[in-house]
Amino acid sequence: MEIKVKLEFDVDKIKKQKQGNLDRTQDFLDQRVLNDSNYFIPMQEGFLKNSGHVVKRGQIEWSAEYARKQYYGLPNKSKQVNPNASMKWFEQAKARKMKEWERIANGEYNK
Repeated sequence: MEIKVKLEFDVDKIKKQKQGNLDRTQDFLDQRVLNDSNYFIPMQEGFLKNSGHVVKRGQIEWSAEYARKQYYGLPNKSKQVNPNASMKWFEQAKARKMKEWERIANGEYNK
């Protein structure tokens, strides 16, 4: 006995859905990376932290005019306001949170 099965796929619909998943996941991840990086940001009044934003999907920046100097230079950070303050705050967050970011991204994408 022979059984015939006919499958039809709407490839465009699947592509659109997957792209939507990817966009949603990237937006979620961008915000998470920004928040986790800000945990290590040097602070006095919060201007540097508040200047952090998503430029476009997958690209975050801190636009305070002194951000680059704080990120790459000035190694002796005051710990009065933020005891976790350090240089290269994104790299600090990435070193500690990368596995979690990967897990979150995979989970969000597959929702």
